[in-house]
Amino acid sequence: MGIWIAFIGYSALAIWLGSRAARQAGDAASSPQFWTAGRELSGLEVGVSLSAGFLSISWSCVYAVQLFYWYGLGALWLMTIPWLFALAGIYWLSRRYHALDAFSQPEMVGQRFGRSARRTVALALAFVFLAWAGAEIYVAANLLAPQMAAPRWALVLLITSVVGIYSVLGGFRAVVDTDKLQYGVVAMYILAMAWLAQRGLVAAGGGAPGADPDISGARLLLELPLNGARSGLPWSHLLGGGVATIVLTFVAYLPGWLFETDLWLRVQAARDAQAARRGVLFAAANSVLFIGILPAFIGISALALFPMENGSFPASIGNEADGVFAALVVHFAPAWLAVLVAVGLVAAAMSTIDTCANVVALSVAYDMLGVHDRSAAEATVISRRVTLAALGGAALFALGTESLWDIFYLSSGVLTTAVAFPVAAVFLPWATTRMVTWSAAAGFAGTVAAYFLEAYGPLTALEPAWVAGSGLGFILWGSLAAVAGALTGRLAAR
Repeated sequence: MGIWIAFIGYSALAIWLGSRAARQAGDAASSPQFWTAGRELSGLEVGVSLSAGFLSISWSCVYAVQLFYWYGLGALWLMTIPWLFALAGIYWLSRRYHALDAFSQPEMVGQRFGRSARRTVALALAFVFLAWAGAEIYVAANLLAPQMAAPRWALVLLITSVVGIYSVLGGFRAVVDTDKLQYGVVAMYILAMAWLAQRGLVAAGGGAPGADPDISGARLLLELPLNGARSGLPWSHLLGGGVATIVLTFVAYLPGWLFETDLWLRVQAARDAQAARRGVLFAAANSVLFIGILPAFIGISALALFPMENGSFPASIGNEADGVFAALVVHFAPAWLAVLVAVGLVAAAMSTIDTCANVVALSVAYDMLGVHDRSAAEATVISRRVTLAALGGAALFALGTESLWDIFYLSSGVLTTAVAFPVAAVFLPWATTRMVTWSAAAGFAGTVAAYFLEAYGPLTALEPAWVAGSGLGFILWGSLAAVAGALTGRLAAR
């Protein structure tokens, strides 16, 4: 009952923030203000909003911990390090892109290469962020279902409804305002999970003959002979994920993350380039702690607390170790903390869901339907309907989701093959309209087609062993399709 009260209380607060944002905006709630928050964000607001966006349940919490459980410190190459490289690139590019009049990335592309290129990039972005929003809803519902004694489908609908209400009321300003609250709550949530892992390690170590009861969890990990669940290598091995997987991860992630739309929305919404850069630095500092140090400690601790059983993941941590947080709460959290943890989980989920849904709705309404060219009243109605439709699509996606690995690699691969080059080409004098449009279309179609041919078709059997073994060959083929599209477009232009 306490968890339900906490959930309802937090949801009411988030809806109130959305209502307040709508009242403050007044008539300016119409497009483009609905999407841009007036481009008045301070450096701290940018940094907090960026941090809240990536401090998500599905990504920086569940998936990051899952990777460290699988590969030990080798997981640093599969998330933390490419993410920090991406933020460094955003810091360097922010001064140049912030000077553009355009707000969204498809708009930037469209100003240089025309409406067709803009719509192609917008469609790819809508696909990516619909998948991310669905993944976040899926994970939140899975983790909350046991504590709230409710079916997963009901929580999917409930979470989606709350986010829909405050997002529709206040637009991007509501997303940013709720991010401020969610950032603090989520940070405490991850710290609480690390404390539970420490508590579990000390309890396990303290029960051993001659063990020091005051020993720290980190020191215990140094003394335990743990191997990554999937790698079979010592958890301290820095290449536990495998060289091919690491290389293909950088190919899949780095270009796409460098031009990731939800990050650039914050940069473009800053009041000036200096504020944007301060925000990126703030986010980078948070990344080291919340995407590197703490998930590594929690994931490697889980190797000791919930070891593999006869080559299989123990039931207590769920499918492929995606339930470590829930297991920590069940086994090591006092009753009062379980309620607070539930609030943190809800805040983390909503923070990312509203961000992703905002990008989907922006891509469809702003970049594909052109609501900014309509009357203020009509633009507002369309924008809000598209936001609700985006959240509805994410809820349907959540009900059919099974693997976070596939979701994040497929979506990030589409970012790399269909979005990164068109956005970078805005400042490339030799790029042509056909190059950009054909590359984006070929990259998007090629990546998605190769994924399904690998997962459900014959492609794996035809690939070299090192490609097939990584499970990420579709990213390689999608990248080659994007390059082929660009070259064909270049030749056609000539």
